[in-house]
This record gives sequence, C-alpha cells and structure tokens, in this order.
Amino acid sequence: MTRTMLSAHLHEVLADVRRLRTRFAQTAPQAWEPTTAAAELSVQVGHLALCLLRQHGANVSALEDPQRPITNIGDELADIVLASLSINVLAHSEPAEATPYPPQVSNEVEAFLRVLVAAGNLSEAALVEHHYRHQPTGTPPSLSEAAAAVITACDVLADQLGLDLVAEFRSMVADADSFLDHRGDAS
Repeated sequence: MTRTMLSAHLHEVLADVRRLRTRFAQTAPQAWEPTTAAAELSVQVGHLALCLLRQHGANVSALEDPQRPITNIGDELADIVLASLSINVLAHSEPAEATPYPPQVSNEVEAFLRVLVAAGNLSEAALVEHHYRHQPTGTPPSLSEAAAAVITACDVLADQLGLDLVAEFRSMVADADSFLDHRGDAS
C-alpha cells in the first residue's frame, strides 16, 4: 500500500480542520479555545493508546466502555491530527513547516511515544501562550513548531502501522460531517 504523508497535504487538511471547528462549535456548551483543544488532544492520545494496547494483546476491559467502542487506530490517529491542528486554528496560527523525521524509529511503540511527547509539548505550548502556565526554562518549541512536530510524529506512527494517514483523516472528516449533519444543529 502506498502511504502519503499528511504533512505534504497540510493546506487541505487545515481547511477541513477550520470547517469542522466551525461546525463543532455549534455543538459545544461552551466556546472552545486553544487550551480546550489541548485537553481534547489528551483525550485522543488516550484513545489511541487504548487501541494500541488492545492490538498488542493487553486486557483493556477495565479501561474501555463497552457502550462506546474505541477500536479504530487510524481514526484515533486522525483525531489526534484534528485536535492538534485545532489548537493552531483556535489560536489563529499556522503550524510551522514539517519537522524532520527522526533518524530511525525502530517500532510502533517508539513511534507512539514520540506522538505522546510531541502532544505534550504542543499542549504545554498552548498553555504557556495563553497564560495558563508559566514560561518554562530552556527553549521549548513555539505553538507552531510543536504542532508541526505532532504532525510529523503522526506521519511516523502511521508509517510504522502501515496506514495512509491522509486517507484516515479524510475518512474521519467524512464521519464527522455525517455526525454533524444528523445532529441538525451544526450546519
């Protein structure tokens, strides 16, 4: 299967994120801001972790809700992309150019851990930029740089898993639009 890096399609992906953010805004009891999207990013990373645990044969019965099956790795990875880029959209910023791939990622666990670290950096950047957290010492990435790092990390994980992240993202967008169309309050 030919896989396409999502980072190469960022312009069209951002257009979908902006459109979905507008549509989802009508469904939320309170207006979202970048830090809200950072909290959502944490939720989505947890969903992906649940799927990966299950794939690796772990007993996840105590971690999952049988009334709400979370089983599609590609969809959860696409949700991480949506949450990450939502931080940028809500902050009225653009992600930086794609960050370089790590020299060698040995397996999907390492790739997932890289997603986790990048997501944490992005959440921290959103909290700092919007004055919910102090400026840490050192040279942490900017919001734009941190978002680009998450997208790269997602591309790397998708590659390790044999997923076409662009196709997964497009499928997630179609599902989100269908959900919103059936709600009736998010045109």
